[in-house]
Amino acid sequence: MVDDLRRRDVFKLAGGATSLALAGTAFTQRAAAQDVRTLTIAWDTDIDTLDPAAFKSIGAYVVQANVYDSPLMWKVQPEQGKPGLFRSRPGEFDPSAAQAWSFEKDGATVVLKIRDGLTLPSGKPVTAHTVKYAFDRGLQSPGYIRLLFPVLLGVTKPEQIVVRDDKTLAIEMPAPSPMALDVLALSNNAILDPDEVKAHASEKDPWATDWLKRNVAGVGPYRLVKNEPGVEVVLEAAKNYWRPQPFFQRLVFKFVPSEADRVLLLKRRAVDIVTGRPGLSPRNVKSLEGEAGLKIFSVPDTTCHWLSMNTKKAPFDNVKVRQAINYAIPINAIIPSVLFGYGTQMKSPVPSLTPGYDDKLSPYKHDIAKAKALMSEAGVGPLPITIELAVRVGWQPHEQAAVWIQRELEQIGFKVNIVKETDATFRQVASKGGHQLSIETWQSWINDPFYHLHFNFHSKSVTTNTAFYANPELDKLIEENMRSPHGSSRLAAARRAQQILIDDAVWGFLWYDSWTRVMRADLVGVEKRWDTFERYYGMKLA
Repeated sequence: MVDDLRRRDVFKLAGGATSLALAGTAFTQRAAAQDVRTLTIAWDTDIDTLDPAAFKSIGAYVVQANVYDSPLMWKVQPEQGKPGLFRSRPGEFDPSAAQAWSFEKDGATVVLKIRDGLTLPSGKPVTAHTVKYAFDRGLQSPGYIRLLFPVLLGVTKPEQIVVRDDKTLAIEMPAPSPMALDVLALSNNAILDPDEVKAHASEKDPWATDWLKRNVAGVGPYRLVKNEPGVEVVLEAAKNYWRPQPFFQRLVFKFVPSEADRVLLLKRRAVDIVTGRPGLSPRNVKSLEGEAGLKIFSVPDTTCHWLSMNTKKAPFDNVKVRQAINYAIPINAIIPSVLFGYGTQMKSPVPSLTPGYDDKLSPYKHDIAKAKALMSEAGVGPLPITIELAVRVGWQPHEQAAVWIQRELEQIGFKVNIVKETDATFRQVASKGGHQLSIETWQSWINDPFYHLHFNFHSKSVTTNTAFYANPELDKLIEENMRSPHGSSRLAAARRAQQILIDDAVWGFLWYDSWTRVMRADLVGVEKRWDTFERYYGMKLA
């Protein structure tokens, strides 16, 4: 289809009312004409805010991960059989702004040693006071970081973050947390310049949240030089950074909302890599297999996709109905027809890479007779029951899976209307409980079963528990084990939590994504961490 497009139309990349018209010959021959130290990235996203405590968009996270250092970072190791790809393993960390760390009080206190010679863009040294400001701001400014520290670490007030000297910072938790180092690796804990942020604060905005929507102020391998919403974002390598200078001195992120255009730009070598979520659908990735000059990296990930049933809305307040739907999902058709090998069947509400995952608890498989019997037991009616299935427009796997699901649910007593919403509308409606049925996605930035369980299923997680599920036994399990030490009892509790959720059929199980990127064939040093977002300072050309 795209081959029929006229040359002058191919490179018209529409972004809302703005179009980025790229000169055909110059752009398609970019690799030859442009500095080899520039990496051009196509993405399907944009930036909501650059405030480390408050961002939610994929584009914002990608920028955060490349313009700011956090105290620690997840370590990556070479991926066997995939030269040029590096991936994180559970429980492995590298120094970053903190050059070392240790534990005191049987693990209840984390002590960070701030890196020697680390400086802010102003030239001022980064001290323990600098890092404390970043934590204090996260705890007190608007945004969700002020929720993460209390839930994951038990840190509720700035007094628990103690400067011992210019290079030593202690985080005093009430008890040890198995997620302490993971939390310190999150890009939300960006090392900010306190003086720069305070210079843009006001009485109404004491944490300069408005200024940080479009500006950055801190330590990192790159600096932001352009942020044109709906068009492009440009980063350039920072001077006097503590790491060696990156191979790619300039990163250019092109906003390309059309997936067909992203595919065509890759084929014409006009961009080096496509990133984002979904970035490229499995169908289009499949079409690029064997494409000369390109390669595909794909590894399992912790991203879940599921059929979200609002347990506060009839008929999904009936467990028999939810169980029937799980038996009606044609997963054996969806996996090959929608994912093309770039994902695996979901068999638990916990990701398959997560400690404690158990794939033997679920009885669900495609069985229309069983689904009809459960609908009869549910006693709902009269049939058919008209429902709406909401999906994000442009998310091809969701749109395609919805059609398969629609057909099967109509066999067991439903009349399904598929409603396509923009991402912003979808998220707004979902957060208010407006969807009856929808296809949802979630990726846990920390690969821990109770991180995942808390945000998706605890009754108090009102903005992320899309099923609006409430179960006192499950809440208690999560609360008792959120900060309990790693061990067999914690894994047993995770297994019990999975069994509860499976029995209650809280989710309609669909699939786990693979982390997949299509890029130029000579690009190496590609790093995939638990939060899934690339850090470009390690990339280079072979």
